[in-house]
Amino acid sequence: MTINTIIDKINSFFEALDAKLNKVLPMPAIFLLCAAMSRQGLSPLRSLANVCKTLEDAGIPTGPNPDGSPNLIVLASYAIFKEVYRAQTEDAVVQGGIQPGEMSILSRGSNSAGLVVSDGSNIAPTHLWGVIQ
Repeated sequence: MTINTIIDKINSFFEALDAKLNKVLPMPAIFLLCAAMSRQGLSPLRSLANVCKTLEDAGIPTGPNPDGSPNLIVLASYAIFKEVYRAQTEDAVVQGGIQPGEMSILSRGSNSAGLVVSDGSNIAPTHLWGVIQ
């Protein structure tokens, strides 16, 4: 990968932020890893806090009811978030694929005749799995 290829990928990424795309552009793995490392991860409490702020901004109270009983909107929202996040982190998987020729293969070894090096790439689409955190 040359510097011009990297610059083109970065520019296409920034253009994609402003454009409505019908096709997903492949992004280099290093950009995906950097973006993933900067994220906080899933949190039902953080999502509930964001929803409570939005409800408060809309004039819907999120504190205890006037009679002191708990606010059922907040309790129901939290129960929903907990289950959604539980399902995402315990049940969900991410699937993807690698196009033929996208994965480089390099192996080194030796035998009685000397050093052996083989170089190649995948010739078939490859399936991959991931976990949501």
